Amino acid sequence: MKMALYWIAVVSLMTAYCRRVGASNGDASPVFGRCVRRCVEAGCNGTALELFRRAQPLCDQLTGWRCADECRYGCMWQTVTAFASEGYKVPQFYGKWPFVKWLGMQEPASAIFSALNLLAHLGMYLEFRRSVPPSAPMFFVWSAYAFIAVNAWLWSTIFHTRDFELTEMLDYFCAVSGVLYSLFGLCVRITGTDVWWRPALPAVAILAFFVYHVHYLAFVKFDYGYNMRANIAVGVVNSIGWIIWYVLKRKLLKHAWKVALTVVLVNLLLTLELWDFPPLWWTFDAHCIWHLGTAPLPFLLYSFFIDDCIYLYEAREKLKFP
Repeated sequence: MKMALYWIAVVSLMTAYCRRVGASNGDASPVFGRCVRRCVEAGCNGTALELFRRAQPLCDQLTGWRCADECRYGCMWQTVTAFASEGYKVPQFYGKWPFVKWLGMQEPASAIFSALNLLAHLGMYLEFRRSVPPSAPMFFVWSAYAFIAVNAWLWSTIFHTRDFELTEMLDYFCAVSGVLYSLFGLCVRITGTDVWWRPALPAVAILAFFVYHVHYLAFVKFDYGYNMRANIAVGVVNSIGWIIWYVLKRKLLKHAWKVALTVVLVNLLLTLELWDFPPLWWTFDAHCIWHLGTAPLPFLLYSFFIDDCIYLYEAREKLKFP
């Protein structure tokens, strides 16, 4: 009950936050609008545009910073200064806090910490492959999880490097794929892999929801609130499911605590997403701290995968050779 109430609070607060996205006081202010118009008219055509292209750093070229983007970036800081001079709080722009870009990265801390998560998953998957025989039960289930996790953190890194419509959508889609696959892994761990149709049933249901979710966001309406509610709903089911599994298996499986602790830590770290504040030194906000906090968790999670696969493998071998 306490976990359910916690998640209800999270849903309410994060849905309220999502409704504010796109209606930011910074980009809606006259100061910002005038500044961008003047900058684009004066510097983004003719000879001025050619000079801009010649002087633009290579990293900004590679990450797709156009002249108009640079105008919006420069005007963002002029607007922040104007707000501060009038005694107003730091404004947001297009649903985000202002960040100092670095080496072409729009949100450098979040991009770097997302890359750390990617490397942690990749490194621990290699350890998983070294430690677990491919014939072990759940080997391919958790191998697929590693692929999905690496892919999700790759797109998170790309999205935080440059926020385009495409990179945003792919970040969101890949993030929900990871949450859904974790739920699938729980279902397979419960049903087993000996009979093909048992894991196939949750696979079909979860895949159908994922296809619907992507289709709705991509072709019907890119609804931030709906996406957040869907992610949290799946997260609730996934978290409660793994905790119940741990409670039932903790005496038999001495390694079960590892997945339970991972779930608890993820849920605790999630509260950082609700702690919204202007970035420290225009670099570190609550979202990037969330990414930093999740980076060590693959070491614990894949340790559970290794222990559990070896346990299942040895249990099956004992049945073969009593």
